[in-house]
Amino acid sequence: MSLSEKIHHSLWEKIVTLQYMPGEKLSEAGIARELNCSRIPVREAIKRLASEGALDVYPQRGSFVSRIDLRQVSQTRYLREILETHVVLEDYDKGLLDPLVPILNTMVHQQLEKIKFNELEDLTSLDNDFHDIFYHIDDKGFVQKHTGRYDVHYIRARRFALGIEHDSTHRFDDTHNIVLQHQKIIDAITRHDKQGLSDMLVEHFRNINYTLHSQVEAGNLADVFCNVDDH
Repeated sequence: MSLSEKIHHSLWEKIVTLQYMPGEKLSEAGIARELNCSRIPVREAIKRLASEGALDVYPQRGSFVSRIDLRQVSQTRYLREILETHVVLEDYDKGLLDPLVPILNTMVHQQLEKIKFNELEDLTSLDNDFHDIFYHIDDKGFVQKHTGRYDVHYIRARRFALGIEHDSTHRFDDTHNIVLQHQKIIDAITRHDKQGLSDMLVEHFRNINYTLHSQVEAGNLADVFCNVDDH
């Protein structure tokens, strides 16, 4: 991995985990000093991040962490609903889900433990693991690149929906609802209720719309999102 790639990876992680907040200005020279390197690899990393939608670069003004594009989040959420529901139901038809039930139940128990101790970073990873298993049980991992798994806007929107960046008394707490829906997905699999499974998946994927819409309507996070009227 080249130095530019390492810098890109480091900045990407800080952006998607909200260590760098939407709208925050990044200093090319400051990053170079921090990493004890020239500005050339930093400039290359910033250019790549801009092409990925993670940064907005303005001549004479500098580079800023992009605000979260709610129009793109809505579109990505729609793709995820269509694609992941299809993948899960295909797994269902092939009889691949019943053996997963004990594993999925263990995941839900772990998620509840993370909520209890307010370990929301770990909860995010466990949430990803819960959904990843449906793709990888039948070698459908290639589908995930279209479902927001690596989309800078969708990743950050999900974190805001979970309230990762807030303390336990101020976050927009959708965590219990999300884990409850995970349990209902498992229950539908256990009952062999294909329609119930499909309905629960759709409801689950639409959480992010409801949660963020309520915050936008309340006038919160105006400096975080863009294209608010289009989502």
